[in-house]
Amino acid sequence: MMMSNLTPAVVLKTRFVLSNNDHFKDYIDYVDRDDAKQEQGSHEKLFSLYQDYMDNPDKTSDLFTSSSYKLSKEEKKDLKKQFETAQENKSIMWQDVISFDNKWLQENGIYDSKTHTVDEKKLIDVTRMSMNEMLKREGLEKSAVWSGAIHFNTDNIHIHVATVEPNPTRERGKRKPKTLDAMKSKVVNNILDRSQEQKKINDLIRKNMVESKKNDSSLKWKNRDIKPLFKNIYNNLPEDKKQWNYANNSIKHLRPHIDEMTKKYIEKHHKKDYDEFIKKLDKEVDVLRKTYGEGSNDKKRYENYKQNKVDDLYKRMGNAFLKEMRDYDKQQQNIKRESERKNYSSNQKSFKSGYSLNFAMKKMEKAFSNEYDSWKNQRHYEKLQRDIEYENER
Repeated sequence: MMMSNLTPAVVLKTRFVLSNNDHFKDYIDYVDRDDAKQEQGSHEKLFSLYQDYMDNPDKTSDLFTSSSYKLSKEEKKDLKKQFETAQENKSIMWQDVISFDNKWLQENGIYDSKTHTVDEKKLIDVTRMSMNEMLKREGLEKSAVWSGAIHFNTDNIHIHVATVEPNPTRERGKRKPKTLDAMKSKVVNNILDRSQEQKKINDLIRKNMVESKKNDSSLKWKNRDIKPLFKNIYNNLPEDKKQWNYANNSIKHLRPHIDEMTKKYIEKHHKKDYDEFIKKLDKEVDVLRKTYGEGSNDKKRYENYKQNKVDDLYKRMGNAFLKEMRDYDKQQQNIKRESERKNYSSNQKSFKSGYSLNFAMKKMEKAFSNEYDSWKNQRHYEKLQRDIEYENER
């Protein structure tokens, strides 16, 4: 059975109109009305392309801008003048509608279905963030002005925004797809505050598992299953230690072995943390799926979220192992140097000892030879003396 596509919790509809379009003047008339909340139906002229968002309106908020939550009469006059100047100067008008699923707004504390009250300030704040992002990305920060209004009904609350340039800097109305995605993301991320949940996910990766690994030697007896994998990878690493990084292509062939070592380590020492990590990731994906829906473009916002986080964990764990291998390599090099130094010292002592003994033996031989010669000479002398005495006696 195939799952039907979810309706996104936040929808952004957008278009632009030229200065000679009737909708441009309709908006100027809309700005000029006396009381937005009491003037039922006046906003029906506004952004007629979006009538599907305008059916059965209950009420409309006051106009707001980047600097005011509720425009005064003087501010309205000034705004109307800027829009009229923009029309005279043939500016483009960008028209955006941000529509919400009321149930989703209620789940996030923005809307109360029992009292039909809305946190207007929060919606205005997120609209400002969204518009600031749009202006920055489109290079309109210094030239554009915009105003918005919140429209309420029982099906879906929505915000209309109009943007113009009193002194136009561009002729093209089309905005980049990435700009529109960023606008929507600003709205979602500032209503759907998942920062604490995402911090918990990151802490599970960095503090509970990776940091723990950094303080736990792979060569301890309790890690005996990991030890042979560790040494096998170490023995096959390139000589250049600058390449000992998980993301380096020169060790791409070793990544499956590093991942296997990570998997074994987590299963043995962090199974509970990892299970919690996966549950939190599944929850985040579900929240994002309900928020963005299952359209082909919106899916891209979350479909790889879980795998990307798992990949990040394995990358960080892999680099923790590789750092340990660098430390292990330093230790091995120090042991090798110390061993060579000791062998050299021992050989030197042996050489010196041998040299001294030979020298002493030679000296002894020379002394013995001298003594022997002296002894022979003495014996010869004594014999000569006896011979002389013998001759004298005769």
